[in-house]
Amino acid sequence: MEEPREARFWNFEGDFGISLLIAKPGTSLTPMGPDGDADDARALRDDARLLLDSGLPAETLRTVWRAGAGEDPGPDVPALLRRIVESAEDRIAREAAGLPSDDTFLDGIPPMVTVDEPATRKAVCAEVRAVSHLLTGPDVGAALERVAAEVDADLGFRLFLRVMKETPVAVSLERYDRYLTIGEAFGYPGFLVHVGLDVRWPRYDDVSLPRRFEYDFGFSYLAGRFDGEWQYSYTVDEGIRGVASDYVGLVPGTSAYALLQDALRLSRSPMSDDALTALWLVASVRGYIPQDEGVGARQWLHRIAEVCAGLLREIDPGFTVGAPPPVGPETLDVVLRELGEIAPALTRAVHDFPWYGACTSPWFERSRTVVPALEQVVEQVDPDLGFRLLLRYVRAYDVRVTDEQYARWTALGDRFGYGREHVADLADPHAER
Repeated sequence: MEEPREARFWNFEGDFGISLLIAKPGTSLTPMGPDGDADDARALRDDARLLLDSGLPAETLRTVWRAGAGEDPGPDVPALLRRIVESAEDRIAREAAGLPSDDTFLDGIPPMVTVDEPATRKAVCAEVRAVSHLLTGPDVGAALERVAAEVDADLGFRLFLRVMKETPVAVSLERYDRYLTIGEAFGYPGFLVHVGLDVRWPRYDDVSLPRRFEYDFGFSYLAGRFDGEWQYSYTVDEGIRGVASDYVGLVPGTSAYALLQDALRLSRSPMSDDALTALWLVASVRGYIPQDEGVGARQWLHRIAEVCAGLLREIDPGFTVGAPPPVGPETLDVVLRELGEIAPALTRAVHDFPWYGACTSPWFERSRTVVPALEQVVEQVDPDLGFRLLLRYVRAYDVRVTDEQYARWTALGDRFGYGREHVADLADPHAER
C-alpha cells in the first residue's frame, strides 16, 4: 500500500531520530542539545513510540541498539524509550509555548514522497539478509529484519545503516547504489546513507565505468559557477574547488579528475589563446575575466589543473598529472551537425544579450566567435566537451530548442553517459538555467 510521507530532506541534512541517537553513545537521552529543535524531537519521539508499540521483545530491541551503538544500553530498553518520549515531548511543548528555539531549518510546507511500504519493506529486508552473516552477532540480522518487517521499514533501514557503519561492513558500489535508491524512496537527505558507510570505491580514473554525474560537470560546469548573471561570494579557487568536489553518489575524485581532463585537453590543444579566451568568456557570461588580472587563457587553464591535481593528491597521494586518455571520433560528426543546426539561433542570442549601452555591447563581437570556437573544441579537443559547452551556451543565453532537437540531444547525452538532469531541463521553457 502506498502512503504519502514528508520528505525527510526538508528538515534534516543527515541522520535523525533513534538511529542518530544511538550513534552518539554516552550522551544525553536526546541528540537535540543546543543545536536541536522540535523537528529533531518529533523524529526521536515518533521512532521511540514505534518501537514501544511494536510488541518486539526487549531483548530484540537491546540487540539492535547494542549493534548500532557499540555499547550495551542495558536490559530495560522499553524504559529507556519511554524516557526518550518524555524528553522529546517536553522539547516540543517548550517550542509550542513560544520559548526560544534553535530551529534553523526551512520554513513552509515540506514536500511529500509516496512510499510503497510493502515494496520498501521487502527491499530493506533483502539488504539485511544479504549481509547478516557479516554483522556483529548471529541475532543482529534477525533483529533488524524484525524491525523493518514488523515495525517500520524506514526506521528499520536507518537502524540497519547505523549497524553497518558501526560494525563496519564494507559494501560494493552496486550495493551502495541500492541503499541510495531505498533512501531516495523515503525522501532521505543524501548524506544519511553516504556519511560513515564503508564503500569499496573503484578508482576515479577507471574509464570502463559508466559516468555517475547527475548534471553538468567539468569545464562547462565551472563556467556556470562563474556565470556573470549571478552573484557569487566565493573566491576563484573556491569556485574551482566547488566544481572539483564530489557530491553524494560520486566516486571520490571523479569531479576533480573530469575537470582536470577538460583543462588539460584545452590547454594542450592547437586552439589559439584568443579562441580559448573567447570560449571561456562566452561560457561564463563574462562572470570572471582572467585577463583583468593579467592571466592568459592557458595560465587560467593551468590554474584550474593545479587546483584539481591538489584535490586528487588528497585522495591519492601518488597522483601525477599525465596525458588525458585518447578521445574517440565516433560522435564528432553528430555533434557538429547539432551545432550547425542551432548556430544561427545561438549567434543571435549572444549578439542580443542585454548590456548597458547597447551601442557598445561586447556581445556584438563575442557573438562572432561563439560557433567557430565551439567547432574547434569539437574537432580539435573533445566532442563530449564541445557538446557540454553547447548545452551550457543554450542555457546561459536562453536559446530555445525544438522538441526534435531535445529528443536528439537526450539520445546524444545518453551516448556520452550524461546524468538524468543534464539535458532534461531544456525541455521546460520556464526552467531556471
